[in-house]
Amino acid sequence: MHLDDMSGVIILTIMSVFLAAVLYAIRYGTVRIYNWDGKRYRYLGRAGLTRSGGEYVVRLRERLADLSYTTLYQICPSKRFVRRNRYRELAFLAGKSRCVLYVDGCMRQSVYYRRQ
Repeated sequence: MHLDDMSGVIILTIMSVFLAAVLYAIRYGTVRIYNWDGKRYRYLGRAGLTRSGGEYVVRLRERLADLSYTTLYQICPSKRFVRRNRYRELAFLAGKSRCVLYVDGCMRQSVYYRRQ
């Protein structure tokens, strides 16, 4: 192999590791949020999953609240997160509104988004 070929392989390896890290962060560092439209749950998007003190926190962005049909939400973390943190506290923040849930497969909560 020539030096140019080696540098191409190194660059591709670095890019693939970076892409894998980004995909890992998206999959395991976020939750999927759905909203009830009267017939079924519709996908709104993803929200970040952070840890604050002893509990996990999910913040519903104003944009997702604007896309909502009703105030009933379904929060779905990854299966891996549920296995590791089952029954721990998870705070669901919608503006000034705050609800405490316990981590389970797909958690449902009705919350009205109050602007800050």
